[in-house]
Amino acid sequence: MPILVPGPNSPAAGGAGARREAAGTIARAAREQGFSLLEVLVVLAIIGIAATTVSIGAFSGGDARALRQDATRLAQLFSVAQAEARNGGRPIVWEYDGGGYRFARAPRELFLPAGMARRTSFAPAEPFGDGSSLRPRSWTADRSIQVRVDPPAANVFSTEWISGPLAVELHDGQNTVHILRSGNGQYRVQP
Repeated sequence: MPILVPGPNSPAAGGAGARREAAGTIARAAREQGFSLLEVLVVLAIIGIAATTVSIGAFSGGDARALRQDATRLAQLFSVAQAEARNGGRPIVWEYDGGGYRFARAPRELFLPAGMARRTSFAPAEPFGDGSSLRPRSWTADRSIQVRVDPPAANVFSTEWISGPLAVELHDGQNTVHILRSGNGQYRVQP
């Protein structure tokens, strides 16, 4: 087993080797100016918290999103109701309240304008079944929805090429969404 004896250049003797090693330690410390693992983890945690905060702020407003989702679905169903009225030869009535909406087929025998049909009960409309795309639905928003139709009582899709409401406004007490019909019969949703 070899035995090490301190010499004039060894660090224990305090010679030139000790000075070189001390200078090397200082130079190495100057070169090693990176980040420790702990520092990197702290920065990543801060970035994660900031990203979470931003995403929560960006995607909040669930009521507004639910109202817009209802309006988009309703705009699509208006087109389906118009096509169903033309194909079936019977008008389709859109009925709504604060809790939801439904579409129903008006009877062939007697059809009155929507305003008169509400005041009288001559002929009940046949609602669509659960298997139909025009089945009864509830609003997805948590609050009660107020509906305004323009022109009033234009909630009937007749066998004519373009019929139905020109504009529908959905309001949940805080948010408002509009469904507008263009000249070609297409419906679009505007906030």
